[in-house]
Order: sequence, then C-alpha cells, then structure tokens
Amino acid sequence: MASIVDVQTETQKLRDTNPGFFRDIEQSVLRKACISYLLEVNTMGANAFYTGNTVENYAISQTQTMENYGSLVKFMEQAFEWELISYNFYAFYWANKAEWSDLYKFECNDPLFRSFMQAGMARVVVTVRPGFESAVSYYMAQGKIWGGGQMPVLGDPLYLSITDELVHPKYDIESSWETVVPTSLIGLQSSGVAIKAEGLPCAKDCLDSKEEDITPNGEVLGTKKE
Repeated sequence: MASIVDVQTETQKLRDTNPGFFRDIEQSVLRKACISYLLEVNTMGANAFYTGNTVENYAISQTQTMENYGSLVKFMEQAFEWELISYNFYAFYWANKAEWSDLYKFECNDPLFRSFMQAGMARVVVTVRPGFESAVSYYMAQGKIWGGGQMPVLGDPLYLSITDELVHPKYDIESSWETVVPTSLIGLQSSGVAIKAEGLPCAKDCLDSKEEDITPNGEVLGTKKE
C-alpha cells in the first residue's frame, strides 16, 4: 500500500505537469477578486444561513436574508461570462514593499502560474453575458441587482436555467478562408509525378486547382537516372 508521502509526491507531480490545475486556481482567485471589487465590503462570505453546530440540529435558515444573498450570488455568477475570463499579470513591485522579496523568490515550472504568484496587480477582462447588458449597467449605476426588481423566475427574460448556465457560449463564424499546408504522408508508387505550378500543391477540390498541374513523369523510386 502506498504511503501518504508517496501519494503526496505523485499528486505534486500531477500538479506540476498539468497546466489546467494552475489555470483553475488563477481563474477562481481572480473571479473572487472581481466579484469582491463589484460588491460592498464584507458582502461575500456572510454566515447567516444555517443554525446548529452538530449533525442532529443543523438546519438551513429560511429567512429573507438568505433569499437576498442567494439572489445576489445568482446575479454575480450569471451576469458575466466567467468561463471566458482573460487576464494579464503585473510584476511584484506593484504589491506591498514588504512582500517584494517573497513574491520575487517564488518558483514554479509553469511560467504563467509563476507570474500569477509573483504578481503585484492584475488586469482582468470579463464579458457581460448576452441579455444581461441592461441589468449590469443598472447595477454599475445604481448598485441594485436584477434591474432593481426581484430575482427572475421561469419565463423572465433574465432567467437562466442550469442547463444554459453549464453550456459554453456559442458564436457565429463571420468568415472563413482556405489554407493549404504540406503533408507528412509519403506515397510509394511505381512512378512519380511532376507538379507544374508554383507554391504548395493543392488537391483537386481547392478553388484554384487545375488537374493539368499534376502530370506523370515516369520516374521510379529507388532508381538513379542515367
């Protein structure tokens, strides 16, 4: 049976070789920071939703405070496309001077995570979810969620089902273009071909291809021409 040390070592190796592990940490921390910036001080992490301190007497507080907090959470999580968050880190010297030495010394084999841990500040860009533009503008101006109304219910334009929330946003492709790339495939045959064209060869279904550009040349692989 593997020891705890062995498991911890393997877990650390997995973390060191899995960039997705670090991206999740970065995005979660930056997401929290952005929401904290949008809210009043001490709004997050409220502790007024349950009573009791044992398994037997534990219960959720069904109060207006709980309803208001849940409405706020839903708005902040759904009004922005957090899954599309992008960010850029600014160096350690924008942090508290007392922390400069520790920040600068942090090491990691993932360059982006190292920049995250060494950063003094960060610039974050997150888009508003389509349909929530007016509600977010109203919140930024008045500080009231859901356009000043109640949390939306089924049938409301701002209502977002759990299915829609889990699906990544889809966008229309405005334009496309054709690209020809060289191939690593090698065809072995009794005779070769010559290409009477400039640039890379193009298949017959390319828009600008011509069948007469490819003609037999009678050459045989593996033989030397006299």
